[in-house]
Amino acid sequence: MDIVGPHVFLCLILLLKTCFCLYEVCDRRPLGTNTDPLPPDNRFMIDVYGIRDNMYIPKEEYAVRLFSRDGVSSFIAFTISIREDTTENKNNPRKPILLSPGKLEPLPNSNNTKVLTTCNNTVIQSDITPKTYVEAKWTAPEKDNKCVTVFAVVAVRPDVWYSFEGPLSQRICEDRRKADDMQPMENYNCQVCEDARYKLIFEGMWSYNTHPTMYPPADLVARFSDVVGASHSNDFSPFKYNSDATDGLKLLAEQGNTTNLEVEIYQRLGTDVRTVIKARAPPRTNMKTISTFRASRKHHMVSLATAIVPSPDWFLGVANLELCDAKTHEWANNVIFNLYPMDAGTDSGKKFDSSNEATAPPQPISTAKIDANIPKEQLKPFARLVFQLIRTYYNPNCTEDPGLTEESGGEGENSERTEDGSEETEETNKVEYRPSPTTSTTSEEPPSVDPESSPECPMTPWEEWQECAGECIDNKVNGYQIRFRNHVGDPAPECLKMPLTDMQNCEEECEEEPAGGEEEEGEEEEE
Repeated sequence: MDIVGPHVFLCLILLLKTCFCLYEVCDRRPLGTNTDPLPPDNRFMIDVYGIRDNMYIPKEEYAVRLFSRDGVSSFIAFTISIREDTTENKNNPRKPILLSPGKLEPLPNSNNTKVLTTCNNTVIQSDITPKTYVEAKWTAPEKDNKCVTVFAVVAVRPDVWYSFEGPLSQRICEDRRKADDMQPMENYNCQVCEDARYKLIFEGMWSYNTHPTMYPPADLVARFSDVVGASHSNDFSPFKYNSDATDGLKLLAEQGNTTNLEVEIYQRLGTDVRTVIKARAPPRTNMKTISTFRASRKHHMVSLATAIVPSPDWFLGVANLELCDAKTHEWANNVIFNLYPMDAGTDSGKKFDSSNEATAPPQPISTAKIDANIPKEQLKPFARLVFQLIRTYYNPNCTEDPGLTEESGGEGENSERTEDGSEETEETNKVEYRPSPTTSTTSEEPPSVDPESSPECPMTPWEEWQECAGECIDNKVNGYQIRFRNHVGDPAPECLKMPLTDMQNCEEECEEEPAGGEEEEGEEEEE
C-alpha cells in the first residue's frame, strides 16, 4: 500500500485553492472594487443596435452600445457581458442545460475595450479615462438557443458603480419569423455613392380563399386604397411603429383617402423626401400594382401605406425600410417584405363594417387583431412588397452629401430635371402587367362633393375608370374595370353601407408581352 506523502497533500491544497481563485477571479465588478453597487440612475444605458422588437437573427452580428443618455455624463470603467438561457435537462431536472449566448468581443482595432480573459464573453475598459460611449461586437448564437441577456455595470469613480439593472440590461430572444417578415437592418451611415432607381411591386395576397375569417362579408367590396409613400432620410417617416398616427395616416386608414398623407409628405419634399411615391390601387386585393421611384445616399429609406377598405382604421404599410445595405453600403438589389394588417389606433371598431367609434385618447400604431383566434405564427400576409434595383446614377458629389436634383410639381406626376434639361418622369404606375398612366396628385383643397349624393351622406364624385384589368390573350383583354369614390368628412353610421366602389365589364385590345416580361414603358436607357 502506497503511503501518501506530505507533498501530495500540499499539491491537493494548491489545486483546490487555484480552482477557488479561478472561480473568484471571474468577478465582473469594475476595477475589482469591494464596495456595493448603486441602483441605476438612468444616466447610462445599454442597447443592441440593429435589433427590432427585442429579437435577434441567429448568427447575425450586432453592435452592443454602452453610452450616457445626455452625452455628457461620463464613466471611467465598465463591464459588458452576456448571459445564456437554459433548457430543461430530462436526465437531471435539477441541473438545467446551458444554451449558447453567442460570442461577445471588442470591435476590431478598438483602443478603449479589451477582453476580460478570466470571464467568458466579457469586455472591459482598456484604460480609465472618462468615456461617454463604448461599443462591442456580439455574434448571435445559432438557431434554437432561445434568449440572451446583454448587461453592463458602470463605474463613475473607483468606489462608485451601478449595477446591471433596468437600462443597463436587455433581454433579447431569437426571431423565429420568416426572412420575408423582417426588415433589413437600418443603416445610419449610408456611404453609397450613386443615386438609384427602384421598381416597387405591391402584390396583393388577400382574398376570401386565403383569409376566410379575415375578409369582409360578401355584401361589402374589399379593396386597397392607392399606395402612398416616399423615399426619405432618417429624419422623417410618414408613420412610425408604436407611435401615434398622423392626421394624414388617420384619414387614410379610416376612409382610404390619401389626400392629407400626401400633403404631409409633400411638405418635406426637397429636404427629407427624395420622391413622393404613389401607385394606383390594384383592381382586386389579390392583384398587383407597380410604380418606380428614386433614392439617394441621404434618402435611402422608403415608407409606404395603403388602407384596407372597408375597415375601422386598418391599413398595410412599412416604415423606414432600408435600401442601403448596412454591411456593404451598396444598394440592395432585391428586397422582399410581407405586409400584415396594422391598426392606426384611432377607431375602436372590431369588424370591417363597424360604425365609427373614435378611440380616446388615440393609441399607438400596432398589429390589427382582426381574428384573435389565429395564432401570430399562423397569420398569412395580406400583401407583399418587392423592391427591385433598376439602375444607378453617377453622382459627381460622391464624397459629399449628395445634392438634391430639382423636383418639379407637374400636374399628376413627380419629375426631375436631368443634366440636359429634359423632364424625366419620376413616377409611373402599372396594374398587373399592363402600363397605366401616372396617378394625379392631390392638393390641399377640400374634396369636391358629388351633387348627386345626398346631403346626409355627401360623397366625392366618382373617379375615372381604371384600366381594363385582365389577362391579355390573342391581343385582347376581356376583363373588368373599377372606379372609386370617398366619403366627405366623417360619415354617419347609416352612410357606411353606401358603395365606394363601382365595377363594370370591359373589353379592349392589348399587346401580349414577350416571354419573360419586360420593364415598364418609359424606363430610361443606360447612359
